[in-house]
Amino acid sequence: MLLFGHPYVPSEPFYHIDSIEALRHTPSNSVVALFFTPENLDIIEHLRLNSVRFALHVETATDAVIAENLGASYLIVLPKHGAEIQKVAEHYLFDAKVLGYIDAVKDLDNLIEMRLDGAIFSDAMIKINS
Repeated sequence: MLLFGHPYVPSEPFYHIDSIEALRHTPSNSVVALFFTPENLDIIEHLRLNSVRFALHVETATDAVIAENLGASYLIVLPKHGAEIQKVAEHYLFDAKVLGYIDAVKDLDNLIEMRLDGAIFSDAMIKINS
């Protein structure tokens, strides 16, 4: 299981962006994160064309399949959607890793039971404004 933002485990932060301009304020070779919405398709295309690793927040299995096909490295899910999306990812052999989004170490047990690929703690997400 991958851990991003756990207090004992060093890991790279994710930079949450909401525009291409915000991307310019992130370190090179960083992982950026954004919500999978139709409004963000231009940003996602920009990331793909420039070989930037990115994570997409997804809520449904359909969104997960599309995000995988768009080249997302990580799929960030709320625990309530985690088990369903992880099953789809395993069935279709996704390259993207499914990460459960949690706030506290005590929530990690739930993600382990669901057999998610990993966890991302809220502390690992840095918001970048345009």
